Amino acid sequence: MGKPTLSCPVRVRCNTLHYHLHSQCRCGFNHEKGSKGCGSNMKAKFVKEKALSFLLAFPAVILLLAFLSIILFIGIKGLPAVNWKMLTTSVQKGGIFESIVGTLYLLAGTLLIATPLGVATAVYLVEYAPKGRVNRIITQALNNLAGVPSIVFGLFGYVFFCRFLGLRISLLSGWLTLTCMVLPIIVRGSQEALRMVPKSFREAAEALGAPKWRVIKDVVLPTATPGLATSTILGVSRVAGETAAILFTCSVFLMKGLPSTPFQPVMVLTYQLYTLLVASPSVSFDRAFAMALVLLGVVVVLNIFAYLMRVHYRKKWKW
Repeated sequence: MGKPTLSCPVRVRCNTLHYHLHSQCRCGFNHEKGSKGCGSNMKAKFVKEKALSFLLAFPAVILLLAFLSIILFIGIKGLPAVNWKMLTTSVQKGGIFESIVGTLYLLAGTLLIATPLGVATAVYLVEYAPKGRVNRIITQALNNLAGVPSIVFGLFGYVFFCRFLGLRISLLSGWLTLTCMVLPIIVRGSQEALRMVPKSFREAAEALGAPKWRVIKDVVLPTATPGLATSTILGVSRVAGETAAILFTCSVFLMKGLPSTPFQPVMVLTYQLYTLLVASPSVSFDRAFAMALVLLGVVVVLNIFAYLMRVHYRKKWKW
């Protein structure tokens, strides 16, 4: 009988000490090589983990490079043409002032209309709607609405809001059309924010005798504010670059001054850029890249604002 080898290193005891030098335990420990066999197995696992980590990180790196490439390309092409005079001068004099302000008008109105509708829908689905057919129908309708192409929204807005309701090509028609587009994003994000509120918060408020509407108003909504604000702003920034939806409903290429009422059309950066590249007889790529850079800046600022707001409220609500 030979000398006993090293005992199995795992916590589960492997019968007795192994006396056969060229045998391998059922646990995987190589008693011929002792600890060297265990080390080689660990090394193989380490290599596999590294390879898997690289494969998973590769698409993320591609996305990051694509984003940086777009930013750098548009920045290099458009930054030389962007100046204070261009940003503050009227369109009739070669600037884009009315287009910038018109874009902000469009986003602000969409935000004011879509936010209460989206949050109210999310509150109903999470807090009141029974977990049955009605909830499934509304959820499926939102999913289908999110997949509708923007050109279809534009056609619907033109036929229904502009012609049927008599709003014509106006800022209000654009607000309502973009609201239909952004609602699924706001509702989905608001639902997730409401579901993240701990159940114990609701139970504690109800134990104090507060009615359901009071629990939602004073406990659920304030606690879910970071998620609600983030989903709303991100949803609006999503439609900041839409062209097809506003093509038929609210935008014009040239008008005198800014709209004084919601029933007037508006100049928007995306439509100005589209017209400059497609319908203009002489394309000025410097001007086009400058407008694209300004539009991209608006979207980035909205996203940064949403991030900062989320961080601020997370520090305020520590739970």
